[in-house]
Amino acid sequence: MKGRSAHRAARDLVGALRRQTARVGSEMPSVRGADWRIAVVASVNAAANTVTTEDGITVRRWESYLAPAVGDIIGITQSGGGSWGTWGRWASGPGLRATQTGTHLVSWSAISFVTSPVTFPTPFPVAPRVWVNLATDSAAVPRWSARAFGASTTGFTVYLAAPAAGANTTGTNIPIEWQATIL
Repeated sequence: MKGRSAHRAARDLVGALRRQTARVGSEMPSVRGADWRIAVVASVNAAANTVTTEDGITVRRWESYLAPAVGDIIGITQSGGGSWGTWGRWASGPGLRATQTGTHLVSWSAISFVTSPVTFPTPFPVAPRVWVNLATDSAAVPRWSARAFGASTTGFTVYLAAPAAGANTTGTNIPIEWQATIL
């Protein structure tokens, strides 16, 4: 009977050591190896090129992750040595869109150029690139040109110009299609 008790105690000890080793190993990146998961950005430290996730992990961002913002859903990866990195945004969080589009109506009377401010439906985290298109076959604007300038996180100004100085015309509700994106 004494031999069986000693054997049982040894077996229980081995089982306890295995469970302890598995628990410690699952918590240590150097034991379990590299890992990745999805996280949500809670704060951005632009100076250090890092973001902090909602669960408190500070993650270095890769060069390809432009314009990080709070609420971004990102993929994060951990090296076997324990360092965290993110390759970038997987999806947009609340209020953040990487691309926005719209149509802006412009009217003018007897002039050769006009400017008009456009406000984005949702602010961008950084100033986006903006493209515009004069989307009409109206007789008021043959050969007129359109461009965007002064883009900021909240909007831009559209500039329309006649093909020649002094070519004054009048236009009413001329549609300007626009696209703004952060790449």
